[in-house]
Amino acid sequence: MLTSSTCASVSGSASFDSGSAIIVPATSANLGCAFDCAALALNLYLRLRVASPRRSGLEILYRGPAPERVPLDDSNLVAQAIRRVAAHVRAEVPDARIEIENEIPVGVGLGSSAAAIVAGILAGARLCAIQLEPPGVLRLAAEIEGHPDNVAAAVLGGFVVSARCEDSGEVLAFKAEMPEELEIVAVIPELPMPTAQARAVLPAAYNRADAVHNLQRTALFVAAMFSGRLDLQREFFRDRLHQPFRGALIPGLGGCLKLSHPDLLGVFLSGAGSSVLAFAQKNIAEIAELLVAEFQRSGLAARARFLKAENRGAQNCATHAALSA
Repeated sequence: MLTSSTCASVSGSASFDSGSAIIVPATSANLGCAFDCAALALNLYLRLRVASPRRSGLEILYRGPAPERVPLDDSNLVAQAIRRVAAHVRAEVPDARIEIENEIPVGVGLGSSAAAIVAGILAGARLCAIQLEPPGVLRLAAEIEGHPDNVAAAVLGGFVVSARCEDSGEVLAFKAEMPEELEIVAVIPELPMPTAQARAVLPAAYNRADAVHNLQRTALFVAAMFSGRLDLQREFFRDRLHQPFRGALIPGLGGCLKLSHPDLLGVFLSGAGSSVLAFAQKNIAEIAELLVAEFQRSGLAARARFLKAENRGAQNCATHAALSA
């Protein structure tokens, strides 16, 4: 049993040995119109190493942002995922030391939970000495996460559309690789946004006009992303299903979504928030300054992170293999 007495956080400048690491990218879901349907992998990473135990039980060590938001008991998502794999194969979890080194901001809509879940599933498979193919990883991860969009992009990399089958629970997913020239900025206000809180403000039902509005734009957006060209338009990202309601929780979001710039390809709330992402082909630093200013005008400090799409998904470096290969 994992208890707080067998867990510890790690701080300081020492770095974990990543020679046999599991590496999982950050993700941004929804992307405006594609609510709960699509996500994009980003080049921020959670690295996890399974090391020899120093004591009995499962020892979790963490180094990364917001350690106060990362529990080190049974509720830790990596620990939950490891135990879910063990239950899946009816095995006991061996004693192990799990070292987590994370660079994904926590609780701001950049897929830190999905990365932890996917890493934990791969660690659980390693501990239980089983081989899990991507469909199995996706199914278990979606069961824990509750929806497949972030975990599918974390497993496969690139731009991924996904859905869970109603009868079997299998996750269906298709991936498109993103061009290198796509410039991305994440603007992160100092406002953590728990997913449960962001979902609670959404209505229980939508009218037909709003549903059709999003369906049309999602179809256009997905077609453009799978075309292999950066043929994106601002209109693709206009949403009526989640961003208008979450704006009440995130001061400055409305101004960010209305931002006008000739080089801006699209701007949207990342996942449940509070981060905002923007796509451009050039002048991304200028766009970042404008988005930061929108949050500052609403009284929120914010910082920009300049990113790229990550076309590789989760990597199991013990076998030197990407799951999406």
